[in-house]
Amino acid sequence: MRRRGEGMTVFSTPVSFRRRRNGRSKCLGGQGPRVGATIIPCALTALIRHSMIFLRFFIHSSGSVMAACIARFATMPLLLAGLGALNAAASESDPLVTLESVVVKGQLLTTSPDQPYSVQQFSQEDFRERQVSQPEQLFREVPGMEVRSLGYGGVANSMTLRGFSGGGHGGDIGFVLDGIPLNEASSHADGYADLNVVIPLELRAMTVFKGPVSALYGNFNRAGVVALESRKGGQYAETDLSFGSFRTLDAQAAAGSKIGGATVNAAVQFYDSDGYRPQSRNNHGTVSGRAAFDLSEKTQFTISTRLHTARADTASVITQAQYNDSANFLAKDPHVQNDGTNKGYFSLRGDLSHSLSPDLKALFFAYSTTQSFTRTFTRLTNATTWQQRSEDYVRDVFGYGANLNAEKQLLGKPFNWVAGIEAYDESTRYKYADALNNGSFTANTLTAGVNGGAGTLNRDLTIRSASLLAQGEWVLAPLFRPSFGFRRDRISGNCEQRGVETRTGASAQCGSMAAFTVDTPKLGLRSTLVPGTLEARVSVAEGFSLPSDAAKFTAGLSVQPTKFRQTEVGLTLTPGTAWFVDLAHFKIDSRDEVALIDLATLTYANIGKTRRDGIEAQIRYTPVEWFEASAALARTHTEVIESAPGTAYLVGAEITGVPKTMATLVATVRPWQGYAFTAIGRSIGRYSVRQPTSASSGAMYYDGYATIDLMASYEPTQAEGKRQRYYLKVANLTDRRYATSSGVSSGVQTYNPAPPRSVMVGASLDF
Repeated sequence: MRRRGEGMTVFSTPVSFRRRRNGRSKCLGGQGPRVGATIIPCALTALIRHSMIFLRFFIHSSGSVMAACIARFATMPLLLAGLGALNAAASESDPLVTLESVVVKGQLLTTSPDQPYSVQQFSQEDFRERQVSQPEQLFREVPGMEVRSLGYGGVANSMTLRGFSGGGHGGDIGFVLDGIPLNEASSHADGYADLNVVIPLELRAMTVFKGPVSALYGNFNRAGVVALESRKGGQYAETDLSFGSFRTLDAQAAAGSKIGGATVNAAVQFYDSDGYRPQSRNNHGTVSGRAAFDLSEKTQFTISTRLHTARADTASVITQAQYNDSANFLAKDPHVQNDGTNKGYFSLRGDLSHSLSPDLKALFFAYSTTQSFTRTFTRLTNATTWQQRSEDYVRDVFGYGANLNAEKQLLGKPFNWVAGIEAYDESTRYKYADALNNGSFTANTLTAGVNGGAGTLNRDLTIRSASLLAQGEWVLAPLFRPSFGFRRDRISGNCEQRGVETRTGASAQCGSMAAFTVDTPKLGLRSTLVPGTLEARVSVAEGFSLPSDAAKFTAGLSVQPTKFRQTEVGLTLTPGTAWFVDLAHFKIDSRDEVALIDLATLTYANIGKTRRDGIEAQIRYTPVEWFEASAALARTHTEVIESAPGTAYLVGAEITGVPKTMATLVATVRPWQGYAFTAIGRSIGRYSVRQPTSASSGAMYYDGYATIDLMASYEPTQAEGKRQRYYLKVANLTDRRYATSSGVSSGVQTYNPAPPRSVMVGASLDF
């Protein structure tokens, strides 16, 4: 049984919770959940059926992607062979050094108890106990963080953090796996990141940095960074299999072992569901692997790879009339065509870590990704007309870098630091077409569409970045533990047309991108006010965002990136073993927002300011061994401070997609040995979905929602230490009708319907 104090870490303090996920069974004949003799044969039948789909799926979708990536990656062994010359410097008389912890840049700082800003970490055990199919399902336990699910298989959801609403589906949040960015510079949206390529069971930890506080990551970190770290080393064999509503199957497995002279870690996931709406069948499969070789006592070479494929049908959004109609709430609007997604992803990476001395280690890496992504989507282009658009991306990335990680003494006091360089070259072949008829061109497609359509685009986009970074923490005294960080990013790029394009206007520009050089400093202080009871922290950090694609590929652009400055003050209180309280107040001000001030001449200017401020709280109460409760609370205020002269009516308006209040309450009871029952309540407050469009036209809002989930589990004691855990999860217990996300399309408010009450049963087993 998991003891209190184990598991999720908040500001470097352990906290334990339980989780749930969704499902309602069509396999059970639409009669609701039954756990006995009916569901087990359904699960076995589904497992066999889905396994066959999985094999066909990979064979059909992955061959061309893998071949292209291997061809692009052919030069990588030459680079790593050159770096391998460090091995010659290793002395046979030096003691054995464990190098597994060096494979992620700045890992010592990522897990440090001296961080002066808000950080929340989820452990490997959290992923096992909460039985999630996606890492993002844990974000609801982060104060001020919300996943605004779109309900489209194979498409990244939008995420809110620190007053920004464009994480995941846009570029407000940085996502990195073992230090390598997952954000896509020119794929669907600037900074788009799809966490479906990550298997929950493969992760050792997931750390959420709030705000642009870490110098280890550059673009796309203005709201924060989610750093995912895979498992490295260890001897284990684990599975997590669940099945339930809508014939949903989630099968995960992970293993670690020594094979010959290599330390090997591998994981696999297959997810398949009929979906809770018509035309919402979706599935994806992922395989990841890592092999580490000790070249000497001081040097280790690691190679890792990842293969992911996904396919889905999507039912698009619903309008207000359908939202108000309980009988048709989950139905597909009759205007929606054969929308769907198809994705293939393959990556290959090599790392060389070398211990220069017992307290100084070097890491070199080279990395390549090849990805294809196609999506069709029907949406409103005016108040009465729907049109289908198609987007097609083929993306290639090559990156490399080096960094030093040190645990030193400065003036006799511990001083940990990391410094490095890195570069990425990302090219995207991009095609866009509008006014389609079930995926086929029409006459309107080539004449820029009708009723708000945008025509066609056919181009190559290139983004190149080179960065210098440094970050350190100095433990001078318990009362005075300063930290600093500095990062310089130089980003350039280009757009070239590949064929005829019919789109016109500002969004159709295609030229060389100006080279931007951006410096982002970070400074903080952590202090122990009462040893073992009260910690304080204060920090100031800057981040940035580049102009949008429409702006940065416009010839003669003379604007600078938008800068964001965050200030934060926080307190952590631990009065005894029963209570943990963490409070944080933050303020993020932007300057030099980029606005199009003259459409006729395509003139942009740095004009506009915004403010985001709020209070966040994480509370845990564990009075006895058999009961624990927790709360993740946030209240956020956003406001436009300055706007262009032609849009002065925006001053005072809220930023869209940011709830005023967010709360998650969790209570767990363990009445008998091995049994646990958890209730989770989630409340999302009102948020703006459209700012005013004129002095006489007001904003539009969504009122938010509240849900309750339940989870029950049984974990018998095993003499050999191998874990067995069986669980039942009920999501949306009250069968509430609500939307996980709301927006505005061509002046019409739209909604993404949430799943109804759903049930999943599963088992988490060690072998």
